[in-house]
Amino acid sequence: MKLKVVGVLAYDSITSEFGTKRNIFGGSATYFAISSSYLSNNVRITGAIGKDFNRDDLDILSSRGINIDGVETLDLNTFKWEGKYEINAPNEAITLSNSIIKGEPNVLESYKPILYSKNENKSESYSLFLANADPEHQLDLINQMDKRAKLIGLDTMDFWINNSAESVKRLFPNVDVIIINENEAKLITNENSLRNCIEKIQNLGAERMVIKLGNYGLVYASNSTRFFLPAVLVEQVKDPTGAGDSFAGGFMGYLSTVENLSEEEFKDACIYGSVMASFCVEEFGLERLLSLDNNEIENRKNLLIKQIKYWICLKEK
Repeated sequence: MKLKVVGVLAYDSITSEFGTKRNIFGGSATYFAISSSYLSNNVRITGAIGKDFNRDDLDILSSRGINIDGVETLDLNTFKWEGKYEINAPNEAITLSNSIIKGEPNVLESYKPILYSKNENKSESYSLFLANADPEHQLDLINQMDKRAKLIGLDTMDFWINNSAESVKRLFPNVDVIIINENEAKLITNENSLRNCIEKIQNLGAERMVIKLGNYGLVYASNSTRFFLPAVLVEQVKDPTGAGDSFAGGFMGYLSTVENLSEEEFKDACIYGSVMASFCVEEFGLERLLSLDNNEIENRKNLLIKQIKYWICLKEK
């Protein structure tokens, strides 16, 4: 089944204890598309790039078999983000600057995403992921659907929750699964207890959700299931940028290949998402994702499953 992602293509400048990389290809849609391409052979990306964009970077997407017909070039500059990670908080990004903060004209100022690219078959079955973006744009994309996607996933962030909370909440009943982190869940619900967060988000109309817990793993919740998955243990975290988008790519990439979306399949999707995120953090930017092979993915998936079984055994003793 076709898997569509709508989000940001950007250039990132990143500093961690392992060094600094400047103006490397990134963005929410980029990480999602690369990650999902290991699980789906029919990924399409929609987003905007500027006149300053290096066309060779589009070749990176094409080399993974990703359809780039939905990428628009505007007569502005590509969105840029600069951030750092402190030694004592290696998973928390500190935004130093971005195109909006600097007041630099960039594609996000005027870009309004279009769900279907030219000549795309609108009757074809597909899954859709709405990567982090203005919630009004995300709502508009849902309204653009000629045929409802089989599965719609959603991401957001604290900025939109703080500034457009009601728009974010209006999205919840219109999607199938929400992927957010613990802080975002607490922010949107004004609750501190994870259990209360889940209940309140469900009361807002969300059918399913994944709440990411950083180094601790994640919780998957639906109306009938609660599932905790511990994080994949990695030797070192060089750069967490894009880890959440890589999780979403693995999660949605797997589900786009599944005929019947049972709760067990959603649990398996959480495992694949966690595996893809764990690879992402091992190097700067897209470097580790682009050097992967499917054997590595399956081996790490099997290792995580063993880790889960060991954790269950300890819990039962």
